[in-house]
Amino acid sequence: MSDIVREWYEDAENIDEMLDWNKRKLKKWEEKVVSLLPEGAQILDVGCGMGREAFALTDMGFSVVGIDISEAAVEQVSKLALQKGYHIPFFHYDGHHLPFQDEAFDVVIIWALTFGLLYGDSYKSSFLKECKRVLKENGLISFSGHDYEYLKDHYRAQLVERRFYPYPGAEIYWEAFLPQELSKHAEEAGFSVVLCERGEIYKREDGVVLHCLARK
Repeated sequence: MSDIVREWYEDAENIDEMLDWNKRKLKKWEEKVVSLLPEGAQILDVGCGMGREAFALTDMGFSVVGIDISEAAVEQVSKLALQKGYHIPFFHYDGHHLPFQDEAFDVVIIWALTFGLLYGDSYKSSFLKECKRVLKENGLISFSGHDYEYLKDHYRAQLVERRFYPYPGAEIYWEAFLPQELSKHAEEAGFSVVLCERGEIYKREDGVVLHCLARK
């Protein structure tokens, strides 16, 4: 993952912003994906941040392991888990190689629009193949990204081609996608697409995101 992204998520102010997200439950589209997951599945949460998804999924009976490129985030979320009484392991990783054996998980999630931080097609391809390696046979991967058409209609001033810059003056950006592009990324990595669609967040004013669920 680029130094721009790594530095952004090492910043204490941005970690505090992620901490505020923990006050919210799973998003509507996330709930739909969860309804399609095997009961009690072992889930790898890529880009776990401050644990919003990991804590919620654990409460629902799943076994979760979280990883993040930010050492500061991993340190803080590990402390938070202990404070909350969760026994969730969180690990730092290099953004490219998953530190787990082959076929270790039933599900891999790359939520919170993290897929758009994997800059360039070659990076996305290699990372999806790495996710496929750690998935069991018939395992599932779910990943999300910004909807290009929605951003074009509502945030055109913050778009530079397919790059979305939500923070004025900051170098970090999220790549934006069309639905068929998420499907193509999954298929080219050897997955079979289960669904790829626009999903609701919490309420209409929040807009939509794209998400893809695919099977190994």
